[in-house]
Amino acid sequence: MKFSILLPTLGIRKNEIDRLFKSLSQQTYKDFEIVIVSQINHDEINKLIDKWKELNIKHIEIEEKGISLSRNIGLSKCDGEWIILSDDDCWYPNNSLEIINRRIIDYEADIILSQIYDQKNQKKYKNYSNKMKIIKNKYELMSKSSIEIAIKNKKISKKFDTNFGLGARFVCGEEVDFLLSHFKECKIVYFPDTTVYHLKKSKKDSEKQIMAKGALYAKNFNAIIAILICLRDLIKKKENNFKFFWRGYNEYNKRIYKSKSCESNLEKNIKGNKK
Repeated sequence: MKFSILLPTLGIRKNEIDRLFKSLSQQTYKDFEIVIVSQINHDEINKLIDKWKELNIKHIEIEEKGISLSRNIGLSKCDGEWIILSDDDCWYPNNSLEIINRRIIDYEADIILSQIYDQKNQKKYKNYSNKMKIIKNKYELMSKSSIEIAIKNKKISKKFDTNFGLGARFVCGEEVDFLLSHFKECKIVYFPDTTVYHLKKSKKDSEKQIMAKGALYAKNFNAIIAILICLRDLIKKKENNFKFFWRGYNEYNKRIYKSKSCESNLEKNIKGNKK
């Protein structure tokens, strides 16, 4: 079974990408390719690729910024049966691909979710469950990170929404939206396995991140659920996120309404010209 490791980058984190390539060169499972999509600093990426010639690397150069856009372009170039989403500041234990491959063989899953570990500080990235489980409730997907995700290539039916993610209007949430868009048609299985390393972020969500969360709920849930989420944050986290959450929620709805109106007017003009 072949894996495609999909890596979007601005090409700024040269040391981190070098660390990532080193970890991939040490994998015990060898049947994989790296599909790297650079948005700028292409020459710097080419220098790193030259350094790691033993790795099977495809390099796609684009001139537009945006993590979702980059992933969508990269997806079309992935030849692996399974695609692993990666970031340029993460790296892998040397048995990561072997673990994922074993889980795929053991269970008939379409999407596999795993754990991130902060190797430097010796702690898990999140409060993960210790039990394997099939995801049957879409609310269980709301806190997932992109580098926890591996997906069967042929089951990808929708692209990443370019409204979400770094470089877009709403700066995060693209991976959760991607999971939600495949929830009904895919068997999603979580395993309590560490498959990737990443330093844990300690800061609270920014205003832009809260707005993105509001937009994500505007797209995927109704207003009642959105209100309950804000109340939960207020009660459990002592965070009053109403202002920026609803700003994002309303802005997303306005964008979609405007987009649909433009499409409707375009269709009317086309029909009118045909007459």
